[in-house]
Amino acid sequence: MYQAIEDNLKGMEIGILVNNVGMLVFFNPTRFLDMPNIDKAIMDTISCNMLSLVQMTRIVLPQMVERKKGLVINLSSEAGSRPYPMGILYSSSKGFVDFFSRGLHAEYKSLGITVQCVMPLFVSTDMTQNMKTNIFVKSANDYARDALNTVGYTNRTSGCLSHALQSYALDLLLPGPVFEFLFSLKILANFFKRPQKKDEKNKKK
Repeated sequence: MYQAIEDNLKGMEIGILVNNVGMLVFFNPTRFLDMPNIDKAIMDTISCNMLSLVQMTRIVLPQMVERKKGLVINLSSEAGSRPYPMGILYSSSKGFVDFFSRGLHAEYKSLGITVQCVMPLFVSTDMTQNMKTNIFVKSANDYARDALNTVGYTNRTSGCLSHALQSYALDLLLPGPVFEFLFSLKILANFFKRPQKKDEKNKKK
């Protein structure tokens, strides 16, 4: 698949690459071994959240290096900033995006390439079951506009002010060990649990 993409992109000048890929195989908090279709979940998550991003970067980056100019924006997640028990597959894959982006930026910034990692919290999309927007949950359009305004100012961002404040509050009030402990007691797991849709409930009847 990636060879075909590479062939089709030959001759095209690409100045900006946005790796906005991500899938969450099971939204509600779930222990690793309790995930439905775990083998497929593992491969799908790695292929979508990690492999595609690395491959697209490999395909596009050489021409940016040749021109000594380019921008790569990788979409990670706040979930990638720390281990998220009951969601470790997604969290770990997004942590990879964060580390890959930071390392890539360090390697290529002297060659005129900017690599930015964007780490949102909740954005109203299909993946988050189109959560109702509010001061904490941004619409996709509003979030994208705010995040683009951070380009050139930082190579690692929450994307908007409200998400930056939420991230800061999480770090301040729930440092790593406390966060993981509360998840082990299922306190936070129950907090993050989303109600099932009616059609999903009916399927189980």
